[in-house]
Amino acid sequence: MITLTTKLGSVYGKPCGTSDDGKTVYEIHSIPYARAKRFEKPERITQYPKGGIINREETVCFPQHGYPLWMNVFMKHHMMRPEFLPTKDAQTEDAFVVNIWTDDLKGNKPVTVFLHGGGEGSGTVPMYKGDNLAKKGVVAVTVTYRIGSFGYMPTFDGNLMNADLAYLDQQAALLWIRDNIQYFGGDPDNITLVGHCGGGLAALYQFLNPTSSQCFHKLMMLCGNLPSLIDRKTAKEMYQSSLQHYKVSSLSELQNLPAKAFLGHSRIGQSDVFDDAFFIDDPNTLLKEERFPNMPVLIGTNADEFSMIELPMYYRFLGITTKEKDLDAALEKKYKEYGKELKDEIWSEAQSGIDLQVKIMELLVFHTSAFQMMEQISRKCPVYGYRLSYVPALYKGLRGAYHGAELVYFFNNFDKMRIPVTEENKRQASIIQNDWISFIKNGEIPNREKYNEHGLITFYDKKIKSIDFPHKEFIQELLKTDLPEQNRHSYIMNMSEPTGKV
Repeated sequence: MITLTTKLGSVYGKPCGTSDDGKTVYEIHSIPYARAKRFEKPERITQYPKGGIINREETVCFPQHGYPLWMNVFMKHHMMRPEFLPTKDAQTEDAFVVNIWTDDLKGNKPVTVFLHGGGEGSGTVPMYKGDNLAKKGVVAVTVTYRIGSFGYMPTFDGNLMNADLAYLDQQAALLWIRDNIQYFGGDPDNITLVGHCGGGLAALYQFLNPTSSQCFHKLMMLCGNLPSLIDRKTAKEMYQSSLQHYKVSSLSELQNLPAKAFLGHSRIGQSDVFDDAFFIDDPNTLLKEERFPNMPVLIGTNADEFSMIELPMYYRFLGITTKEKDLDAALEKKYKEYGKELKDEIWSEAQSGIDLQVKIMELLVFHTSAFQMMEQISRKCPVYGYRLSYVPALYKGLRGAYHGAELVYFFNNFDKMRIPVTEENKRQASIIQNDWISFIKNGEIPNREKYNEHGLITFYDKKIKSIDFPHKEFIQELLKTDLPEQNRHSYIMNMSEPTGKV
């Protein structure tokens, strides 16, 4: 570590490479942006003590359950690998920090702000490190915010409700970045918010919030999802159930429990709540009424998002049958009269009955959400859509273009994965970075179609081409029913294991 001097204060910085134009790239982590007590709203930090170091030497994350790495020898689950886990972070409930990678404290470079999924993780897990973006002339910022029960459990003190704390944390971080990124070589007038999975949904929420949306100028939602909120009455009932579950009778007792009490795999007591502190209206209403800013937006999914759940440990939770003879009955039980239609539409793409069931869920949860967002947002904003089919050489390609594979290419963090990196992988990473960094810099991707102009998305495969959204007409028919919404909600509530970074 060395000490760097900024107009905001002195910071610990770690040299981590050299940029394309020969400058030293620095990792500056653990700069606090807010403070808060457990289950209370964040208070943004606007001043730091003069004369001292304003960040920490160590990387930090909020308390979370860990997974023994040996388990993955058998499971081969990409999100249980070291590059997706905060194994080197110190766990603390005071982890309201931003992490910055930059090659020039005095520049005026475009900025990315990355929001990871809300089930676990931090802004400093190896997969999200921004040194390879900084080498390309981008100031990369990640946000560590409250996750699990700490960020998503609504609580009540009399009639006072505190909910959606994860989103309020992110908002505090966005305000901090807007006001201070200039001290780290970033342009406060050229910020792109990027979210993945649950972070993609969070990015959508920030886009729909009039305060947050003043803090960035472009939006990237990578395999995000659509809003699903509960009302205040349901939140209070959920809170009472939480008190019973934790065997306490008041908020103060809940606040005084040891952190490890909240670190189980379940989502007990966790939900997004339609409150009056963060959500100005129902997000779905805001989307339908086009009550959001006009800015460039990039939206997309991967070809094999749900390959992460093609594991026997998840089949019972998700109602997946392993017996081919029971397939039709299982589809009818789960999807009622739509079971046969779904099978007929998807069967040619599936490798087995299990794979068919997984691909149906993938369509209903991720791809349908992406299509709806493209349709709604493109009525007002310039939108680029994509479907990614690039496969990292992980487990010999077992999981295909898995959930999170686009992050490997965007951050170009193959060097953090300890896997074979093929020449094809390098070429693909170059393509994604060239396209998406162009979007980050100026909101345009040369030679790629805009969805709002021609209704086409970019298919990143061996040969890149513009295509119609896969299964577009079928999805349009499904959206006349409540089937996609039901399945999104069911997946989010039922997945209580490590893949559920939602």
